Amino acid sequence: MDKIFYPDSIVVVGVSERTDNLATTIISNLLAFGYEGDIHAVGLRSGEVHGIPILTSLQSLPDGVDLAVVLTPAATVPGLVEACGQKGISRVVIESGGFAEFSEAGRELEAQVRAVARRWGIRFVGPNCISVVNMENGLCLPFTLLEKRSARRGPVSVLAQSGGVSITYLYLLSEAGLGVNKVVSMGNKADLDEVDYLSFLLDDPGTEIVCLYLESIEEGRRLMALAASSSKPIIVHKANTGRASAEIAFSHTAALANDDRIVNAALGQARLARATSFDDAVALAQGFALPPVRGRDLVIVARSGGHAVVAADAAEANGFRLVPMPGDFLAEVQSMFRADVITLTNPLDLGAIFDFGLYGRIVEECLRALDPDALLLVHTYSSGLEGEMSRALVRRVQELSHELGKPVVLCAFAPQEEVEGLKQETDYPVFTEIEAAVRALAASRDRCTGAGRLPSLSPATLDRPGQVERLLAHDGVLMADAALALCAAFGIPAAPWAVVDSVEGALTAASRIGYPVALKALSADLPHKSDVGGVVLDVDSPEALRGAFPALVARVAERVPGVRVEGVLLQRMLSGGREVILGGKRDPSFGPVVMFGLGGVYVEVFEDVAFRLAPLTRQAAEGMIAEVRGSRLLGGVRGEPAVDGEAVIEALLALSRLLVACPEVVEIEVNPMLVFERNGAAVDARAVVRR
Repeated sequence: MDKIFYPDSIVVVGVSERTDNLATTIISNLLAFGYEGDIHAVGLRSGEVHGIPILTSLQSLPDGVDLAVVLTPAATVPGLVEACGQKGISRVVIESGGFAEFSEAGRELEAQVRAVARRWGIRFVGPNCISVVNMENGLCLPFTLLEKRSARRGPVSVLAQSGGVSITYLYLLSEAGLGVNKVVSMGNKADLDEVDYLSFLLDDPGTEIVCLYLESIEEGRRLMALAASSSKPIIVHKANTGRASAEIAFSHTAALANDDRIVNAALGQARLARATSFDDAVALAQGFALPPVRGRDLVIVARSGGHAVVAADAAEANGFRLVPMPGDFLAEVQSMFRADVITLTNPLDLGAIFDFGLYGRIVEECLRALDPDALLLVHTYSSGLEGEMSRALVRRVQELSHELGKPVVLCAFAPQEEVEGLKQETDYPVFTEIEAAVRALAASRDRCTGAGRLPSLSPATLDRPGQVERLLAHDGVLMADAALALCAAFGIPAAPWAVVDSVEGALTAASRIGYPVALKALSADLPHKSDVGGVVLDVDSPEALRGAFPALVARVAERVPGVRVEGVLLQRMLSGGREVILGGKRDPSFGPVVMFGLGGVYVEVFEDVAFRLAPLTRQAAEGMIAEVRGSRLLGGVRGEPAVDGEAVIEALLALSRLLVACPEVVEIEVNPMLVFERNGAAVDARAVVRR
């Protein structure tokens, strides 16, 4: 990566003397941003641009060129990469479009480029990208002309799957007063991808914060594990959030586990902050540029009572606790001004004070005496003299934050030109929305207090019970009996059951299991048995069973002509308890994922479910349960007893072990599991196996 970000010499391929030539714009950017390395140009015709001679072949270059930047028609690119290899150029940026993003022929062309690069040991950026910027050395390779005065050097590096988005972030972060360090437009990621770039940036001294804009994630598990191990804050702006497929899913789990829910779960487990928009990403970066928030205690100081109320609401919504103000602190603050001009509470309303120097003293006293985890200063002011005093206040706040290691978030409300000037004249983050400021604090807090580690996948460390090999011997759908047996093998208890194929067999099994019983048709062709009359509940006697068994078989045959029924599951009828649903699927990017929710209407209508990547820790399982809004019902409401939460946790951990140990299981669902005051039991289950 060093030769991509820190090349001593560059050749730009595709240059001409035409004024509209995009490759020439790359050279213009290099010169404007102050790149001091050697710049070479190659084009179809000889000539000169910006005093640099245009050569007509790569072979005419001197030896030792570090980086080639290619912007030529797609069909010419494989040959140019071949020429780079012959010349000893091992790093290439391919800005040309017309590859896999364009057509099937382009996809084949991209494969050719990849093959040529691998043969020569070349690593490349793109294709189909705007390219690379490094503000440290003036490396600026986009083919669109950039404004040097609008680009600011700072601590944030940006990885973007879109060229336009990468430039947007460069300007937005600069306008916010933060600035950027490095920017990469990754394009089609035919060779280097976000994991490669992130690995470099996490060790890069100039990068303190990373912002990722992604439209697809191919190696989600690897990316999340890398990010979770980092001490640097990482922000993910994930677009393209629609469901992965419009097809009818086999189970609730598959229907609910679209890509975006899984992305959210993975980001949370890895302690990555998810941005919902450009502005949100910039606000999060501003928050991460401050000292970390290590807890939930917050002090709010405001110059307006109304703004203080808005701030208090935002604090509560984001899980902060407003620090109470003890008597000795109040006495100290009162000594600074007339006691009757402000209300001494948290939020602290300083609206009647016009001495901004006193603001700084009060902020310092709050930080030293109350020792909060963060302080929010909401500052409303006008231009002129108040503008000058406000800039001095910001400098004092910055000194205090640095000296005490406490995040002091400044949210400024003033005329737009005044706020913009404040951002440009200081290198301290300035927010313009209270909600964004508090959300940034919350993201910093969650990163500090979260677990921050994704358990690794290691199937070899998990024993597979002997019966599992038999259950997973063939591809296809596992019906309820086999799925329940698979779950039981990993420790998920099930209501007693037997598979029967006749009335006599049913009577024998029921006498052993005990009445009442339930009957369920077993067929791979019936994903939803109850919809076709394939379930009979509360069969409470031999007489009732003699009638219910043949009626069930006949009803299913009538409603689904030609259906293959392979038997009937006879199961002890459990009553009472709470229905929950446990599910799992194997995501192509993130691997095994576990789902939890309450059964019935909560999953059918409200989709009130939570996801985590497997293997689960106990803490992750507990977090899943707490995340589901309806989970309060498990604790008992309106006189109903609480159910056994430990049984749910153990079942989730068991399902996690199953998914890790059995990569053949691509989808599984326990629906429902009934949970009682003591223990729980799976009542129905299905699974899909692909070997």
